[in-house]
Amino acid sequence: MASRIRVLIVDDEQVVCDLLSEELTERGYLCTTVLSGQEALAKTKEERFGLVLLDVRLPGLSGMGVLRKLSEERPSFPVIMITALNDASTAVEAMKLGAYDYIVKPFDVDQVESCMRRALKQRDAKSMALEMDAIARGVESGLSPASVPFSLVIERTTDAARQLAIPEKDIKKWVAERSKRALGLRA
Repeated sequence: MASRIRVLIVDDEQVVCDLLSEELTERGYLCTTVLSGQEALAKTKEERFGLVLLDVRLPGLSGMGVLRKLSEERPSFPVIMITALNDASTAVEAMKLGAYDYIVKPFDVDQVESCMRRALKQRDAKSMALEMDAIARGVESGLSPASVPFSLVIERTTDAARQLAIPEKDIKKWVAERSKRALGLRA
């Protein structure tokens, strides 16, 4: 998994960028480092990253400003805040803005990588749910708008998902979520 993941490391301390880049590169990640918020936003427009490790305090545009901008542009994009600022209110604000997690320096690289794996797993689950919803919308659009039976939408959507080789566990999870939403709407 790691060998395909591009990681953007944003920290104003070159030594932190170098440490994370070296360690994560050895573990199979493709790392790019930048030292400011403006550079981070420019890089995310130039290249496609799977995840961002972002310091809170940066020169110019702060890490929180970068997080805010990234959350607006790509809401499910995983961003992990890594900072020396051990402040609960900043951590809460970061999470509200869409950060996946908040890690305080000094950190253990194993801890960072573990957090990255969880964030990527959550991103993939969200992506799979969105794909299944898109399939369902396509199925619904092909049916008579007067009466779209829920079971027919589920049946045709799961058939399409299987043809697209979506894993069975993801299909079952989507069916359960879609059923809960349907029951909530009918209640």
